[in-house]
Amino acid sequence: MATTTVQTSNFLLVEDDPDDALLTQRAFKKANIWNPIDSVTSAEDAWQYLTQQGPYADQSRYPKPLCVLLDLNMPGMDGRELIAKMGADETLKDIPVIVISTSDYEKDMEHVRSMGAKHYIIKPLKMQSVLQVVASLPNVSVILGTA
Repeated sequence: MATTTVQTSNFLLVEDDPDDALLTQRAFKKANIWNPIDSVTSAEDAWQYLTQQGPYADQSRYPKPLCVLLDLNMPGMDGRELIAKMGADETLKDIPVIVISTSDYEKDMEHVRSMGAKHYIIKPLKMQSVLQVVASLPNVSVILGTA
């Protein structure tokens, strides 16, 4: 009997608050999105992951994500800086970025969109928001499960 292996594309969650990271993962599960979510706790780690450096050098274990879910306000390099670095890198600029933030300031939203973020979701995430945003991303293969 032949077996089939399905390669799934992952999301990269960049979130420094463990509670928010858990809530984001739950929102994806409730939305029946089966793609794996790799998680890092800083923009610096996200940069290493995206450029496959340091502990993230194994491309088979840490592939380029189909999308980055990014908190804006983090210590050290923040989400805005990561968006700028991704936009300046030819190999990363086409990866969609979805900002997930507690900030509901229109200036924040406009600024990150002008830098290349595809969407902006205000925390806490809701299943419907996740479905709408993910469904609107071009060229993103999402694996939907059945409830």
